[in-house]
Order: sequence, then C-alpha cells, then structure tokens
Amino acid sequence: MKRIWFSVCLLAGSLFAPLQASAQLSSAEVLLQEMGNATRSLTYELAFINLNPQAIVSVRYRHAIINGIPIAQIMQMDGSRREVVQRGNEISYFEPGLDAFSLSGNHIIDYLPAVIFADFNQLKKYYNFIDVGRTHIGDRPCRVVRITSKDEVRYNYILLIDEETHLPLRIDLLDRDSEALEQFRVVSSTIDGDINDAMSVITRLNMPPMLVIPPSEKVVFNWKVGKLPTGFVEVSRSRRKLSNSGTLESVMFSDGLFSFSVNVTNADKTGKLEYPLRRGARTIYSAIRGANEVTIIGELPLATAKRIVAGVAFIGAD
Repeated sequence: MKRIWFSVCLLAGSLFAPLQASAQLSSAEVLLQEMGNATRSLTYELAFINLNPQAIVSVRYRHAIINGIPIAQIMQMDGSRREVVQRGNEISYFEPGLDAFSLSGNHIIDYLPAVIFADFNQLKKYYNFIDVGRTHIGDRPCRVVRITSKDEVRYNYILLIDEETHLPLRIDLLDRDSEALEQFRVVSSTIDGDINDAMSVITRLNMPPMLVIPPSEKVVFNWKVGKLPTGFVEVSRSRRKLSNSGTLESVMFSDGLFSFSVNVTNADKTGKLEYPLRRGARTIYSAIRGANEVTIIGELPLATAKRIVAGVAFIGAD
C-alpha cells in the first residue's frame, strides 16, 4: 500500500510537467461547467477507484435520465457491496446488516469528489480556475484544470476532463505542498450502451422510507467562532446530550466545496492539551480552552484548523 501511494504522489507531481501551458481563466471555467453539465445529463457508467493513504476502494457509478428524472446507482465493488441509489430527489442507502433508508438530495455524494457537482460560478469568488493544457490518460485525450484557493488556506484540486465526453477521468486532491491526499481515477467508462435498460429497474423499485431529519435547532451558544476563511458560512448547528451528562455543541460550515464542524464539550481533566490528526483530506484537531475542549473536524489543512480553534471566543470568559 505504501509503495502504491508513494507512486501516486510522484505521479501527481510529475504528470503535468510536459503539458502545453495556458492560463486562460475563462476557458478553465467553461471546462468545469461542461464537466458539471455532462455528469448530470449524460447516460454513462464509470468504474473507478478511490485512493488515499489508508485504502483503495473500487466503485461503479451509473447515471441516466429516464422520463426526465435523474436515475443513478453507485456500488462499492469490494467488501460489503454497499449500494446507494438515486431516483429524482430520493437518495436511498442499502448495506448488508443494516436497515435501508432514504434521504432527500440532488445527487449521490458518497465516493464521488464534491468538486464534480460544485457551483463554479459561486466558487470562483474564492478559488482560481486555471487551464493547464492537454494530456492523455488511458489513451483518452484530456484537458487539465487546476483549482487553487485564493487565500492559500484550503486544499487544491487537479482535474483531468475527457475532451470528448467532458466527464471527469481523474481528480487529485492536493495539500498546499502539492502532495496527493486523495485520488479519484476512472479505469473504464461507457457512454449510452445498455445502461438505460439496466437503470430502468430503479424506476419501479420500492424505495425505503425517508429518514426524517428534524430542522436545525435555533440554539444560542455561549461561544462563537472568530474569523473564517472567506466564503465559509454556517449551514447548521445543534446541541446534543452525551452519556456522561455533558453536552456537545456543534456548528457546521461550508464554502460549497469543503466543509468542517466546530465542536465544543466540557474538557476532560485527564485529556491532552492538544490533539492533531490527519487522515487523507480529513483533519481532526482538538485543544483545551479553559474548561472546554474545542474540536474541529473536516476538510481543512491542519494549520487552518489550528487558527480557527484559536479564534473561538467564549462569552463572559476572561
């Protein structure tokens, strides 16, 4: 595993050296918009792998539009054969040994990089879109686009987009040192074919019941988060009781591409003053602030997570 991931990191740094350079921002945005449109409108199947330092996961994704309704299916090909199905705005989850359930949503988010379904018109306020040039992957001609944060406190992307179909063939998530954190890589693709016939079964499927999620509580905390990277806004907050009679207060933030939560609990007197951990793109960072423990969990560089935790202010605290 380490040898494979080391090779991926080397490839991420070396693949684009011989490319024909270009810095036409407008063409990069057009390429990204075309990718978003293709993934939502075409009838296709992608077999791909997700790579990160901990695992390699094989996945198959199918998508079609039947009678004007988006139909999609994603299945993990190894292990438990976990399956997620979309019919319109219903997203249903099936996993051996667990009760199936449905959620409301516009697309399947599991296994697929968030950048595929992003609102690029909104993201261009906070990110640079750079048309790097052309290359080939799996004998397919591709356009290469870099997405870099303007404030340099977020992760970056490199996307290889099929010139003919506009579907993504490879997506690398990079840290600020251009080291690969995760990779989405298509190993085979099919356009049209018999996919419509295979997916028509889903139109007749009895979907599992919708999971009712209560509306976000309008709770007021005695703490607030200080300055955030530009573009991150609060999307939800909650308070939950813990088994030890304490409480967990959480606020979720997103910029439309990455997300993270800030969580506050009573501090454990025997706990560490600071606890940093990064697994792939996910960072977990905890720090003791007086009588409280502040933990940030999400898709952020560790240095950014530390600054956000340090900026949490407790009302009435000295």
